Amino acid sequence: MNNAIRLIIFAIVIGGLAILAFLKLKSNQQEVESKIYRMNPDATALIQAETLRVENFEYSTAYLGSFTPNKEVLILSEGNGRIVKDNIKEGTSISKGQVIAQLDTDILQNQLKIAESNLSFAEKTAQRMSNASSGLSEVKVEEAQNNVNTLKYQIEPYKKQISMATIKAPFSGIITAKFYELGSLAGGGTQLAMLTDISTLKLEINVPESDITKFKKGMGMDITTKVYPNQVFKGVVDVISVKADGTKKYQVKLTVSNNSTHPLKAGMYGTVTLSNSAGFNSLSIPRTALVGSNKKPEVFIIKDGVAKRQAIVIGASNEERLQVLEGINENEVVATGGLVNLSDGTKVTIAKN
Repeated sequence: MNNAIRLIIFAIVIGGLAILAFLKLKSNQQEVESKIYRMNPDATALIQAETLRVENFEYSTAYLGSFTPNKEVLILSEGNGRIVKDNIKEGTSISKGQVIAQLDTDILQNQLKIAESNLSFAEKTAQRMSNASSGLSEVKVEEAQNNVNTLKYQIEPYKKQISMATIKAPFSGIITAKFYELGSLAGGGTQLAMLTDISTLKLEINVPESDITKFKKGMGMDITTKVYPNQVFKGVVDVISVKADGTKKYQVKLTVSNNSTHPLKAGMYGTVTLSNSAGFNSLSIPRTALVGSNKKPEVFIIKDGVAKRQAIVIGASNEERLQVLEGINENEVVATGGLVNLSDGTKVTIAKN
């Protein structure tokens, strides 16, 4: 009897716990569902919109390129010897003709002095033999003069080697790399430094065949950068390639003067915009109306107060608008603002201007 009572009590307890657990889970579910956002089917999204018209479309094409140094050279050692003077630091500016490094020339200087002494003695000997009134054959005089000429030829290489031991900057610029230390040995062809001139830079862009004839040498063009978004740099077309690359594009180089107020650096990106002032008649949309990407462009068409997502094909562009080739027609209404609240089938209200 006691066991039966205990089993009944145990069953009642287990059942109660199960009921409590069920009620708790139900309560949690209701709480979660209450926090889930559900779109009100009767709610509308406030947007801006535009009715499309065929109008004159002035297009522009932007070409992105990178800046390269006007001049850059790897400084090599022409002579041989130990570096006894180190006159540069990486990142510093130097002027044309400034000494970069000096090689030891003590042995060369001694050899030059010996050669010059021998030459001086030979010249005096030749002069005495030439002035002698008699007793010397013409052959002896010629041999003495030939000895003078030979010693002169020996002196020139010594002077040349001594000159090459002083390595100077071929133009003004910035030391962008240094490869030696004081006391190190250098031989012919040893890399010493990289000298870069960015007082003037070149912007290199690649232009397709359809636009290459619009670029003329000496033509002035505006250049913009993301680094200085409000600054316009003046460039001049300097080089137009006569041969296309593998993608059928031609390289165009523009020279750009650098300045201290908005300094450009090699490797930065710059953009050249080629405009067509004549334009043509076409449908176009504001850039703000574009949904997705340029590779898969879409817009929201508004019809009977409902937004419908529509794929389109875009063509030329300018800073504000995109030409539309396919997908929408004249007089259709396109959403241009408030797109973040739109999805296919959303009811909309167009804001009044």
